[in-house]
Amino acid sequence: MSETKIDETFKSLIAPLSDNEFKILKENILNDGCREAILLWDNIIIDGHNRYNICTENNIPFKTSNMDFENR
Repeated sequence: MSETKIDETFKSLIAPLSDNEFKILKENILNDGCREAILLWDNIIIDGHNRYNICTENNIPFKTSNMDFENR
């Protein structure tokens, strides 16, 4: 299994959460687990950076879903 990677270019395309939105997301994940899959392309996170960080920092399992694109 390959390691999940964060590409700063892709990450910068997603609008950051406000502090309150992040807090609510973290509380939800801590209480209910990660219910949405983190979207990957070639093991690079396309969507789910915040969920990925919360899950890895708190040892919470998460699912991934692979996307196929021709190129960047």
